[in-house]
Amino acid sequence: MTVLSIILVVIILLVLFTLSLKLKIFDLKGSVAALILGAWVAVMGSILWLILMVFFALSSYMATKAFFTKKKEMNLQEGRSGERRTTNIVFAGVIGAVIAFVFFLSSRIDPGEFPYFELFAISFASINADTFASEIGSVDSRVYLITTLRKTRQGINGGVSITGIAASILGGFLVGLVFVLLDFGYFSVIPALFITAMGVFGSTIDSILGALYENAGKINKGTVNFLATLASVILSVVLIYLLPSLS
Repeated sequence: MTVLSIILVVIILLVLFTLSLKLKIFDLKGSVAALILGAWVAVMGSILWLILMVFFALSSYMATKAFFTKKKEMNLQEGRSGERRTTNIVFAGVIGAVIAFVFFLSSRIDPGEFPYFELFAISFASINADTFASEIGSVDSRVYLITTLRKTRQGINGGVSITGIAASILGGFLVGLVFVLLDFGYFSVIPALFITAMGVFGSTIDSILGALYENAGKINKGTVNFLATLASVILSVVLIYLLPSLS
């Protein structure tokens, strides 16, 4: 990293830390965890990776704040004021952090053209799609359990709605849009739509796991998020190898 890049990274991280506390995006420990994750991503990946992660955090926050009063009335809000905790940061960012580390190693051992940055974006598109689906979809009273398609209550794990599906697509697309603008410098349809689709896929897996296992108390929300994101990344790797034009 150049001196200028290091200065920009430090500024971005300090701004992120300050905003996360002021806007209550994360609690104090969560803000520290986000700061550490951001520094890791910037060093292992690049400043572009950090910018994408910051955008994810801000867009996720906006979804969390959407219809907040209504969600609070139904006791479906995240935290007291929408803030997320250390566990949210860890489970949301661990796969992205690993991808950044693999990129760091591979770029020094055998530099190639494998789209690690795209996989990084997909890991966050999956989380963002699920966040948008949960936070915005929860206000829709027409909720159906994904495994049975029977009508169920709002806020239940595995509950899906038309509003939630539309929000999931939006959440995935926003990350895909930022990725192509950062990576290509212009809007590229195929990668943007691919990242969107993988984000929605991850969100769908999250709903299925939530309905089958989280509701039964067999696994917790963090584990569901991790497994769903992992599934979207693994499928993405397979598809990229089969259809290189996706990257």
